[in-house]
Amino acid sequence: GIPSLEKKMGATSAKPEVEVVDEEVAAEKEGFITGTIGRSIADKLGYGEKSEFEGGLEECCPSLTWQQRLWGFGICFIFGMVLSYMSGFYIVRPAKFAILYTTGNLFAMGSTMFLMGPFSQLKRMFHPDRAIATVLYLTTMVLTVVVATRTGKVALVMPLIFLQWVALVWYSLSYIPFGQRILSSAVNFCCAGMCY
Repeated sequence: GIPSLEKKMGATSAKPEVEVVDEEVAAEKEGFITGTIGRSIADKLGYGEKSEFEGGLEECCPSLTWQQRLWGFGICFIFGMVLSYMSGFYIVRPAKFAILYTTGNLFAMGSTMFLMGPFSQLKRMFHPDRAIATVLYLTTMVLTVVVATRTGKVALVMPLIFLQWVALVWYSLSYIPFGQRILSSAVNFCCAGMCY
């Protein structure tokens, strides 16, 4: 039956050869390619080997799912906004007002660490494009709390709160392409219009 049919059709009984791949060799090649290329790209982007500091942060802040990150961001941000809003009730008590307002700003700023990770956030905060804005913002926060707790004078605290708000706007605009330049141009335009 079947063998004679195969002879008539010219088929051979030889089975096609299947290439046997050594899984360890294949994994090693893949690891070399992805590892070498990935490491090269990471180095160029500034994400090379982790420092001791980064490793410590990873141990203290384990990987979170995207949903957990969003929850963390939302809770921290809303809590920060609530604290900043509540500070308005204590405007006649400068120390309480400044501490609540500044703590609210810290929580709101820290909320983004859930989205990008603590080390990445710190790295971006002190990137040369926004390092000055970050230092100004953090300095105004510290000054606000120190002046409020040491003097307790509304006349000294309110200008610092205003400067803290301006520093926050300037810092936030550093994350928007050309944001600081657009604001500077708008302020110059408005000031030039007032002078004439």
